[in-house]
Amino acid sequence: MTSVVQAQPGENQTRSDTNPSSADELASRHRVKPLAAAGWWFRACGFLLDLPMLVASVLLSPWILYLVVARGRSIGSLQERFGNWRISLPTRERIWIHAASVGEVRASVSLVDTLRKSRPGSEMVISTMTTGARDLARELFDDHQVHLLPLDFSPFVQAVLKRLRPDVLILIELEWWPNLLLACRSRSIPVVVMNGRITEKGLGRLRMLGPLTKWMASCPELICARSDEDASRFLQLGVAPERIRIPGDIKLDSLRGPDPVSRRLEFDRSCGVSVDLFRWSAGCTHPGEEELLLAAHIKLLEVWPGSQLWIGPRHVERAAEVVALVRRCGLEGALESSQGSGTSQVVVIDRLGRLDGAYRVSDAAFVGGSLVARGGHNLMEPVAAGCFTCHGPHVENFHEMKTLLQRHDAVQEVADEHDLLRLLSLWASDRPSRQQRHARVQELLDELGGATERCCQHLAEVLI
Repeated sequence: MTSVVQAQPGENQTRSDTNPSSADELASRHRVKPLAAAGWWFRACGFLLDLPMLVASVLLSPWILYLVVARGRSIGSLQERFGNWRISLPTRERIWIHAASVGEVRASVSLVDTLRKSRPGSEMVISTMTTGARDLARELFDDHQVHLLPLDFSPFVQAVLKRLRPDVLILIELEWWPNLLLACRSRSIPVVVMNGRITEKGLGRLRMLGPLTKWMASCPELICARSDEDASRFLQLGVAPERIRIPGDIKLDSLRGPDPVSRRLEFDRSCGVSVDLFRWSAGCTHPGEEELLLAAHIKLLEVWPGSQLWIGPRHVERAAEVVALVRRCGLEGALESSQGSGTSQVVVIDRLGRLDGAYRVSDAAFVGGSLVARGGHNLMEPVAAGCFTCHGPHVENFHEMKTLLQRHDAVQEVADEHDLLRLLSLWASDRPSRQQRHARVQELLDELGGATERCCQHLAEVLI
């Protein structure tokens, strides 16, 4: 096992106190060990990993083509996907943070802020898997470089690392790519998993890979697991116990925002709608779920005329499809990006990063992927925004979070659209208590927060 070195208090966090004559001389001071004597071994292993990746790519190509052509997904810059990152050699400590999708990007906000304070002078480079996450990361981290992760083939990954030369790679939640892990090991670049999370379904899938999973589990020098449950799953995959820490969920540190009551008043006045209307949001919804939500909303309008529903599809490229469904149900629907959408009966979010804002101007929220068997989505986001929050019966991916929030009376479960309607009607008559609910939630966040600071303290054990 690689030894772990604890950074000493007061130790200079940057790599150099002098001014070398060239960037190459500065870069040579970083932890870069090229494929030297054992280079043939790493190249051979990379080639062996490339073969199944190539087969998988060919088998998945019809599905990928469907996503690009029929669903409007984008693969982004081919140059970046092939490992051609336009980035200079490092001249100071460089931290590479990989946040695959939008949720991981949002979770990394508090991490980046904390690293700025704890390791002043360090450079952070962010990568994402999806183009939507990349666009959001560029908006949130406009002073850092943001790139798309290359395809997991050894030539592409090695090309990136040849120039990037990070002092550490931080993977948010999981994102174990075999060639990426191999390339980091070949160059003695430590890998750290932060907010480590594995669902029960994900555990089963990883186990199917057998020895490959066991090898990948040996690669990270440190895993900061989100919970005891996640730590147990990492152990089951073969991660050494001494490499696991349980600092908590860093997403909780990124959930604070403007006071929702003040934000609601400001929004309603800007739209010209009554501050007394009941508004609820349905976030991360899936096909087969929107129909149930719209049926509940139609019934709600009979009792509470003027009520408004905001729908945030899990995949925003479905927004036009959802608007068409709204109109077929006889409701007035509009895309959130269109002018005057704030007065529609149903608003469909068609831009990434807008769901949190919808929660903050809503009285209540339903978290999608739970009335259909998708395992649910993050329950804490609407709770932190001060919403009355509910979900369906399928929240297997967030079981621990559900249990915690139920214990604090912050979420409720509904069995179907009829149960949802009953709960919405109850909440529509209890809007004045929203401010008190928000205050209780902030106390809960204070109690559960601080995971990011603890993660960065553990990171200091790896960054020497």
